[in-house]
Amino acid sequence: MEDGKREPDAEASSSTNLKRRRTSDEHESGSPHPDAPEKINEPSEPEANSEPPASYADVIGNSYYVFLSFRGPDTRKGFVDHLYHELARVGLHHPNFVFRDDESLPFGKPIAENILSAIKRSKVSIPVISKNYAASKWCLHEIIQIMKCVESGQQKVYPVLYKVTTGDVKDMQGEFGEAFHNPDNRIDEKLKREGRVALRKALRRRVFELKNFAGYQGKLVKALVKEIMHEQQHDFLSSPVGLVGIDDHVAKVMKLANAPSETHIIVIYGIGGIGKTTLAMAIYKKLSNKFECSSFLKDIRETIKNKGMKHVQSLHISNLTKDSDHSEDVSDIKKIQITCDKKKVLIFLDDVDRRDHIDNLIGGCKFESGSWIIITCRDQALLKSEYKEYKLEEMNPINSLLLFSRYAFEEETPPPELEALSSDIVATTGGLPLALVIIGSFLKGKSQSIWTETREKLRKVPPTDVQQKLRISYDSLEYEEQQMFLDISCFFIGINKRFAAYLWKDLQYYVDSGLERMIELSLIKIDDNDELRMHDQLRDLGRAIACPANKKAWKCSRLWDEKAIIVQRSKEENRYIEALRLDENGSNMFMNQRSFKRMPYLKFLHLSKVAYVGNFEDSLSELRWLEWEKCPNYFGVTNLHLEKLLILDLSYGYISHEWRGWSSIKMERLKVLNLSHCFDLVITPNLSAFKSLEILILEYCHKLEEIDPSIGDAKFLTSLNLSNCLKLKKLPSQLGELKRLTSLNLSNCLQLKKLPSQLGELKHLTSLNLSNCLKLKKLPSQLGELKRLISLNLSSCETLEELPKEMGKLEELKELTIHFVKIEEIPPSIGSLTKLEILNAHACKSLVGLPDSISHLVNLSTLDLRWCNEFKNLPESIGSLVKLQRLLLGNMLLPFEDDSWYYWDPSADYQFNRIPDSIGKLVSLTELHLTCAKISELPNFIGDLKSLKILKIVGCKDLSNLPSTLSKLVKLEELDATVCKSLKGGVPINGLSSLKILRLGKLGHAALTELTYLNLNRCESIRNLPDLSLFDNLRELHIRGCSNLPDNIPGLERVELVFPLSRKRGNCKASTN
Repeated sequence: MEDGKREPDAEASSSTNLKRRRTSDEHESGSPHPDAPEKINEPSEPEANSEPPASYADVIGNSYYVFLSFRGPDTRKGFVDHLYHELARVGLHHPNFVFRDDESLPFGKPIAENILSAIKRSKVSIPVISKNYAASKWCLHEIIQIMKCVESGQQKVYPVLYKVTTGDVKDMQGEFGEAFHNPDNRIDEKLKREGRVALRKALRRRVFELKNFAGYQGKLVKALVKEIMHEQQHDFLSSPVGLVGIDDHVAKVMKLANAPSETHIIVIYGIGGIGKTTLAMAIYKKLSNKFECSSFLKDIRETIKNKGMKHVQSLHISNLTKDSDHSEDVSDIKKIQITCDKKKVLIFLDDVDRRDHIDNLIGGCKFESGSWIIITCRDQALLKSEYKEYKLEEMNPINSLLLFSRYAFEEETPPPELEALSSDIVATTGGLPLALVIIGSFLKGKSQSIWTETREKLRKVPPTDVQQKLRISYDSLEYEEQQMFLDISCFFIGINKRFAAYLWKDLQYYVDSGLERMIELSLIKIDDNDELRMHDQLRDLGRAIACPANKKAWKCSRLWDEKAIIVQRSKEENRYIEALRLDENGSNMFMNQRSFKRMPYLKFLHLSKVAYVGNFEDSLSELRWLEWEKCPNYFGVTNLHLEKLLILDLSYGYISHEWRGWSSIKMERLKVLNLSHCFDLVITPNLSAFKSLEILILEYCHKLEEIDPSIGDAKFLTSLNLSNCLKLKKLPSQLGELKRLTSLNLSNCLQLKKLPSQLGELKHLTSLNLSNCLKLKKLPSQLGELKRLISLNLSSCETLEELPKEMGKLEELKELTIHFVKIEEIPPSIGSLTKLEILNAHACKSLVGLPDSISHLVNLSTLDLRWCNEFKNLPESIGSLVKLQRLLLGNMLLPFEDDSWYYWDPSADYQFNRIPDSIGKLVSLTELHLTCAKISELPNFIGDLKSLKILKIVGCKDLSNLPSTLSKLVKLEELDATVCKSLKGGVPINGLSSLKILRLGKLGHAALTELTYLNLNRCESIRNLPDLSLFDNLRELHIRGCSNLPDNIPGLERVELVFPLSRKRGNCKASTN
């Protein structure tokens, strides 16, 4: 947290920049220049389409994520160079993120092999189509190969039209057409014909056309990179790369719960960084849909240390009761006992370090049988005799190398030239997953000399010294990046990254690149709420560096807990301390001993339950962040001038709009004001002095009734959060003066009846949340003026009568949520929302259909119509939604305890009775739900859904048979046809080679090599099963109520989990319970 101008001290080790930079002469000695004559290494037709040999793929090593196809003389030194470097800058989750032929080719290999192989090994291709693009044989070969990969589902394409139009390319006209038809190009007719077809196919995809960005290349690059990063996040961040070997551990823990009549308290213990939380979360996720009452409490040790047991108990009760507004004042173990009494619960207590903490969260609770409590801890001594324990051991060498390779190479195995080094480095980690991830991330893309150097460093570290192993990545950071890492580990875990960025930017740090670097090294994560996260071992490492045990407290820049109290006893001025976190005792000492007078460089200060009193002249002049927990309404301060204050957090305070601090504290530079949970606030304070304010948080101010008109003076405000202001009835007209506002959250404003017409003046608004505004009857027509709105949430606006036709003017809208709204129809103007990606109309119980204009939503990816009881038919035009990935129809069913059967409200009958034939045109569809629909058949065209992965037809009571074309769904991973009572004949699952989860009332035999889970509960007519040893990956089998199965099922002994358990133990008869 040090000012960028100050010199580093011993606290932060000197950083070493190990990142290799490509030099210009690397390229010059390599392969021919891409602008060389086309005939060099030009492939013959067979070569162009042939697959490179396996040995050659090994030489290449890693796949690319983005392939750039372009005509060099047109765009290399301008647009493509700009795009390439921007993609390379953001491609932090992939070792070889972007391929550009003039520097990405391995030397000494034929250009044809390299380029065509690179296309096949990429996830995304970007053809930059310029005026001379089609005049190049190579560009035509590339676009042909790209479209082959696209049509086979291997990759996505984002064509860029650079100074040419769609008409030019489609009809081969203008300068583009002239270049294509130029006889001097000597392109054979077959290649021209195939190239022209491929170009036309590319134009049917989402096209980025320069003219649509007013000719600004920078804007086009920004939009394109944003799209690519969204794709990258889906592909990499959501992939379970940290779950190597986790299935075996899950199965072993599940076996501990072998008596369904018991309450299961299972403790997973082991050293830090071994993966306890990851394992517990996997089990929790597996079980969560079977419990209506659950609580997930993460990081208990740290949370209790910072916020106390009362806070954790309050969170626990809120989770169990689904009441987000539970007060800490009435939270204790007795309340928890009452809440859990005779209920079947699922509870996860993460990182507990004291037995009394467990007692204060579950002690004395009388749970219903079948409840699960999962606890993670490091110390086996915490276990009670009645707990079942599972010690998580280090990873074996095979899984260790696999996990390491995924982070170091984005591959399953190391390349040959680094295989020995990788094995040596993995051996030094002791099979610790966190160390494997951190060290693998650090070495990604480094030279072999750095690998060798790292191996020698690690060999010198004692096997049990985890922190020293992790510190290698910390030492590689630049000085400012180290300061950011220490700030996060000491104070900012769980803090919105934007808040921290205000502080760091004011200290002249390079925030974006610093965060990216730490993410790249797996030192931090940013969660879905944009909050900073860090593993507890890395947190402990950062705190040990910031305040080592052998260093005097008054020489540390960051202090908390006991050391923050000790340092205040000194009467000397302290020029080291920059950040203090004080509890109630330390806060009182800070005021009583006037410690603020002796800390001139203090930049971050957390106080608790203390009143500001005294003369603050010449004090706290460097303070940027003030967090004042439970701030009292009394304010007895003079001469408090916080000229540099950027963040003021008064959440959970007892202040009102008359609090003297509003006028006494000078806050001209304030960026963030957090007043959430200030229950005594009835009117917002006068904000006319807050000229620089950008974020105002007022959520859960339950007594707030009025927004002071001075809010219009906060001209720089970009985010306003008024969610859960239960008594707020109206908004001031001055709201329209907030021209820079991008986010407005009014969710759960239960008394809000109308919105001001000035809402339409918020020209920069991108997100508007009106969910659960129960008394909001009408939306103003000015809503259509919000031209930049991207997300609109109207869910549970129960009295909303209709959607205004002006909604069709929201040309940038991507997400529309209207579930639990009682509208009968969606206006035809919705067809104008051509950028809409998500339409969630779940539980619109009066909705009868969709307008034909729905076909114009060419970018729609999710359409949710579940529980729309009056909904009857999809329009035939649904087939035009070529980008639709999720189509969810029908009522939702909930599984019983054993996952064997489903129940639903029979009065909530679903009217949907026909699937249009055009559904077969939904080439991008991956998930189709038809639960409880009144359909009697599935169309044969369902076999055309080549991308389908999940098909749920649960409870379709009238469905009599399944079409044979079902077997064409080669990508199908889950098929659920439970409770299809009329289903007769065979189930055509032959050919479903990707199937992993199968729930059926009838069974057809097939070699389903990927099958991991098979549920046949109450399939009473089943008399035999194939040899289960044929299913290599089958781990879990449910056969309750299959009374006609033979006593000895071949291969049953190889399945890890069999329900009922009596089957596994060799009992002759299956249970019918």
